[in-house]
Amino acid sequence: FLSPSDLFEQTQLPQGNVFRIDKQALEEEISAHVWVKTAHVTWSWPNHLTVQVTERQPIALVINNDSWFLLDREGVLLPPPRGFSYGSLPLVTNADVEASEHLISVARLLSRLPAGLYENVSEWNSKEQTLITRSGTQILLGSLRELDRKVATLELVLEELAKQKVIPKKIDLRITNSPVIIE
Repeated sequence: FLSPSDLFEQTQLPQGNVFRIDKQALEEEISAHVWVKTAHVTWSWPNHLTVQVTERQPIALVINNDSWFLLDREGVLLPPPRGFSYGSLPLVTNADVEASEHLISVARLLSRLPAGLYENVSEWNSKEQTLITRSGTQILLGSLRELDRKVATLELVLEELAKQKVIPKKIDLRITNSPVIIE
């Protein structure tokens, strides 16, 4: 997502002898960029510095008023980089972008969805705590406290519905042990 120039704009890479460069300070400076998860600087003979950067991976688009952000797996809000293609990332609506715990729980939810379901999620409505699939099915999750059980139940329900070739209007998982399916 980042170009080398994006990182060089943020760093004060000193000119001159690579022996005098503080690798740890350079790593910290590069890691300060919001899109950088980790940075590692190594030196190799005779005069080369190698910078290995691990970028944050967006998992959703977040709308806040008139602004768009990307959300990574750890719940960090990221500004869209230049030329970013949004692809088919799910949309997060009605999110409290000031509450980091809320963003972390949304990221946790989206990260724990099975790949097949994640790819079919169109929207997560934080206020209603509802997933909406690309086919229009609303999946009411309610509290995210029993998230793993709800996701496991949802997988079983979706598997059974797929066998029956049924696309439901709603799946209510607010009571984990008693899912309600509305066709």
